[in-house]
Amino acid sequence: MYEHHRKALNNLVELLKQNPSFLAVITAGSVAQSKAKETSDVDVYLLVDDEEFERRKAEDLLAYTNHDVCDYPEGYIDGKIINLHFLKSASDHGSEPTRASFVGSKAYFSRIPDLDNLLARIPVYPEKNRDRDIKDFYAQIYLYAFYFAGEAAKKDNTYLMSLAASNLVLFSGRVILTHNRILFPCHKGLMEAVTGAAEKPDNFVHQANSLLLTPTFEKCMDFAKMMLAFKDPEISFNQAISRFVENNEWNWLDHEPPIADR
Repeated sequence: MYEHHRKALNNLVELLKQNPSFLAVITAGSVAQSKAKETSDVDVYLLVDDEEFERRKAEDLLAYTNHDVCDYPEGYIDGKIINLHFLKSASDHGSEPTRASFVGSKAYFSRIPDLDNLLARIPVYPEKNRDRDIKDFYAQIYLYAFYFAGEAAKKDNTYLMSLAASNLVLFSGRVILTHNRILFPCHKGLMEAVTGAAEKPDNFVHQANSLLLTPTFEKCMDFAKMMLAFKDPEISFNQAISRFVENNEWNWLDHEPPIADR
């Protein structure tokens, strides 16, 4: 950790510990992972008590930014407000991006005993989901390549073709990361994570970039065939349709619809 990052964290702790509602400052992002550049911002999770969390949630104040505690050019604290329930839920059933966001995380300041043990249980690959996830991701590949890309070509639908291409790259990347037991970090970090995967199709990143730059039905088909040659999905096209319907069209049955479908 660079000294100016450490100083920023120390300044943040001195500011926040005066408020008893703040229970911990948890490092995250590039600083936690020892990947920070001198110019990097400082990512943190700020643990608060339940009353403070609910107040901030009701007022849409779960994001935290502070420039004043940083004394280097363009430096700032980039934080998210969480409570202990969030951490325990992340350890039990957190999404892969949430799990990945805690890689290297430590309690820089804490009023909670043994908090680091809880943090260490979060960035763990969810092995129990692996076989199901691979089938679900291949269902997306089947449908976006062999149905939606074809429909886009027939109807000259630029939006649908772009959507098919981007989802092909996304879910193919997810297959590769899952196969290698690597947490999906986020869309921003997908290609870097795939590049670091030991087992993947040859020239995957080049093929993905080519597809995204100039998506066509033929490229979508070739990309899907590359992924089918990489690993047997162990599901038929008809089974893929069923999984796609459950995951994409009926995803509102047991909880609120995702924001894209509201």
